[in-house]
Amino acid sequence: MIKLNQEQNQQGTTRRQFIKNVGLLSATVALGGLAGVDASAFAATSEDTVASIIGAALTAERLATTFYYTGLHSPIGSVVNAGNKPYLQGALGAEFYHVELLQGAGAKSPYTSFYFPADTFKDSKSYLNLLQALEVTFIKAYLAAIYQFGGPLKQPALAQLAGEILGVECEHRVMGHQIAGLNVPNDFYLEEAGGTSVAAIAKGLAPFVLPNQFAGGTTGPLSMPSKAQVQAAVGSNSGWDPNTTKTLTMFQNQNG
Repeated sequence: MIKLNQEQNQQGTTRRQFIKNVGLLSATVALGGLAGVDASAFAATSEDTVASIIGAALTAERLATTFYYTGLHSPIGSVVNAGNKPYLQGALGAEFYHVELLQGAGAKSPYTSFYFPADTFKDSKSYLNLLQALEVTFIKAYLAAIYQFGGPLKQPALAQLAGEILGVECEHRVMGHQIAGLNVPNDFYLEEAGGTSVAAIAKGLAPFVLPNQFAGGTTGPLSMPSKAQVQAAVGSNSGWDPNTTKTLTMFQNQNG
């Protein structure tokens, strides 16, 4: 896999600083110690319902689909995609698959077009920083969804689905680190929780669905690609659903 050059590897802005700059931590809810958890901790969050959670997830997955698709077709493609294109293609295929899964589960969202910081698709460092910021936020949201589905909302099947999607978002976080050339891409022993309210975490996505929310300018609106566009962009580098009987490719067989 091709690594970025030395200039592109410089991390002038830390991940946490970048996330703060784009507003993704504005609604983070701090978790207390696990020792204090009891039955009362599973009181339902009034903002979170089954419909609101899967709707927020659908918005996030559409946003991610648009992000990866645009990245693959942007000026940074010759740098980021040179040896990493299959990884980004796989991420795009996964995010669109999540869109279809959530829609099949009844998720509704009015958002199909999105806005991004102005330099997102012009500068590789900006793109990879935003990749990390988005994936960390998605992971936090799915962790909160598992809490809600497994506790107050009593939806074990949806809790399992959220866990299955969350695992893939974690792969994408590590993928972004690997492309950026970080020494230890799998740098977490535990994924970062952002609280138990999906609604609170999802507020951090507001800048991506509203115009002119980013300091330094905005790119967009960019429409989510169609299924045909995603399939053409992903090509043969799509993933697979372990819950189906789809035959694995030679690469997947060789790599587990």
